Amino acid sequence: MVNKKYSADRENDTGIPLYSRRSLFQVFLLPYVGLLALYLLVIGCGSTWLYFAARQAQTELVTEHIIEVVSPFVKELSELHDANKGKTTALVLSQTVFQLYQLLPYLKQVSIRDRQHGYGVRLSFNKQLVDVELEPLQGDLIATPDHQQLASQLHQESSPFFHIAIALTSKQGNPVQMDIAFDRAGLVGQISKTMQAIIHSIIGFSVIGFLSILIALAITLYTGLKTYKMDVRLQKIYQQAAMGKLSASLVHDLRNPLASIRANIKNLLITPEETEQVVDEMDHDILRLEQKLSDFLSLTKPRTSGFKKVDIKLLVQDVVKKSKPLLQEKNITLSIQLDSDLPEITVIPEDITDALFNVLVNAKNHTRSQGHIWLKVNCIDGKLNIMVEDDGPGIQAALLTKIFKPFFTTREDGHGLGLAIVKNTVEAHNGNIFAENRSPNGARITIILPFVHD
Repeated sequence: MVNKKYSADRENDTGIPLYSRRSLFQVFLLPYVGLLALYLLVIGCGSTWLYFAARQAQTELVTEHIIEVVSPFVKELSELHDANKGKTTALVLSQTVFQLYQLLPYLKQVSIRDRQHGYGVRLSFNKQLVDVELEPLQGDLIATPDHQQLASQLHQESSPFFHIAIALTSKQGNPVQMDIAFDRAGLVGQISKTMQAIIHSIIGFSVIGFLSILIALAITLYTGLKTYKMDVRLQKIYQQAAMGKLSASLVHDLRNPLASIRANIKNLLITPEETEQVVDEMDHDILRLEQKLSDFLSLTKPRTSGFKKVDIKLLVQDVVKKSKPLLQEKNITLSIQLDSDLPEITVIPEDITDALFNVLVNAKNHTRSQGHIWLKVNCIDGKLNIMVEDDGPGIQAALLTKIFKPFFTTREDGHGLGLAIVKNTVEAHNGNIFAENRSPNGARITIILPFVHD
């Protein structure tokens, strides 16, 4: 079996494709929602990365500036400590670092310690320098970190003071360490203040991008609504054109029976002895007219009510019973392959019975005498598959897409509405129907129906 995929787009009876029945949300809004979500994801991740990268860079600039300012004082204190033979007093320390407090506004304390002594100068609450005596250095010297390490420590640690330890060089071999403490909140606030411009830029460009997408969405929705209204108008025009074509074809098809009836009426006047034969012919023509009009009404007004659950096996058996007399006229063999575990299906029983009967009649009309027809009913991918095959001459490739159009027929005595009605019935059940040629010869018509009607 050849697998075929069907889209929601269909053709009307004029051969002009109709637009998809998908909603405006799916066609227009959904892609923009996805685009907006992607935009927010990219902007959110990108902005976060940019913020932390910029903050790290700004922090490194601050810590690098601190190291540059402190380095000359470290050198000077190291020389003074050696000159005083390791006896740097708090007074000497206070005189040396006074200028350091002026250059670094968030500096809170500077201390110097060796194995014997420890002195410090801290900034009091009233902005006065206060000398303090500290404990001597107990452990090993702490290696002086670079500005990148200091930048990371500033944001990772949570203590109120941000400490920088600097190892001094002592000629006496006595380890000396200088500690510088800053107000962590002040440094972080200074960096945050500098980052405000970057934050405002990120927010500004993000809002502009967001608004641009919303404006584009509004324009697209407006265009989509206009297109939808135009689509509705075009479909009405297409439907009117289709009805015009159907009406013209119907009028053309009714001319022959009417002409035959008119001729038979005249024959009654000329040859009254043939009244019985003429009346039979007129009755046959009237029945043809009635059948054409009934088929036309079925084609233009497919039923949408009367759905109920039925046993598909019983329905198929009923169709087979009705079709047997017709098949026996040409000694055609009908082989039936029906799955035994098929669930019930929700359909309009009369319409599906007529549709399947029409497909069997169509196969019979194109099958030679003593030919063979196969009827297969099974479940594939959760849907009911009804397949009718014959061993006739098959269908010309150019006609495969035309056989379901109203009034199209390749038989002289056919009116071309049978398969068109079948197609309408199947589509009214949200199903699909297609025709194809089978190997080595013959044709195959497949009907696919959902088990539940929405």
